[in-house]
Amino acid sequence: MAENKPEETTKKKRLESKYNAAKLREAIKGGNNAVQIMHMLGIKHKQTLKQYILKLISSDKQYYEIPGLYMHSSSKAKVSKYGTIRLILKNYDLGDIELKENDEFSVYTEENRIILERL
Repeated sequence: MAENKPEETTKKKRLESKYNAAKLREAIKGGNNAVQIMHMLGIKHKQTLKQYILKLISSDKQYYEIPGLYMHSSSKAKVSKYGTIRLILKNYDLGDIELKENDEFSVYTEENRIILERL
């Protein structure tokens, strides 16, 4: 016969939510990006942050734009099915190189490398 376990041991533990509307609102208004906000709130997954932001939007009846929330944070450039390569510059350590909107580059290959040179 199966042994009946006490009710306490059969219940699953429920994780406590780290949602804190005031702290999240302050982080967003402070101009922090998604990774910084996740670090401030102790969140490990971007999907959790998205859920918290949707909850805040619903309660405040105000839209919040968070930089980096809907972007992949990969530092690997990939060729798309359309033959394009997209680089997200904040994911690379560019040192003291300053790039501005509408900067132009020449592109050439050298020994199996693609090289960008600012014009």
